[in-house]
Amino acid sequence: MSATEPEIKSAVLDVLKANNAITLASTGGLYSPWVLGAFFAADAHDLALYLMLESSGKTLTNLKQNSDVALLVSQNDPTKDFVQAQGTATLLPATEEAAVMMRLKEKMPWFQLYTPSVPVRIDVKIWFISSFSRNWFPAKVLNTGSASKA
Repeated sequence: MSATEPEIKSAVLDVLKANNAITLASTGGLYSPWVLGAFFAADAHDLALYLMLESSGKTLTNLKQNSDVALLVSQNDPTKDFVQAQGTATLLPATEEAAVMMRLKEKMPWFQLYTPSVPVRIDVKIWFISSFSRNWFPAKVLNTGSASKA
């Protein structure tokens, strides 16, 4: 069964709305490759992801060397829809911290930081969505190109 781009985008958005955490893979620094779990919020228009990363963390160190990332949003259950993606992370200036925190708290009112953190935007180049219920194996693909960075 074929799917239209709007159907695929809608399914991606559904997964992003239904989940609070991503698994983010980065490379570039001493601990490379590195995988991190983080909370995120998504922009429904351009599918950009926003998160806060620990200022002294391995992921941030990697991103300063190489902004390319891969990510997974799932419930760790292959029978539930999940997305994988490739994108580019942009370390946002400190002036954007309040706006990113607002996005995160709108999605997760309980969200708070425990360590100094940096706001980050991920512009996804390509999404892959797998859906057991839709029989989307192999995954359906949504190209979002290289969205402009903030």
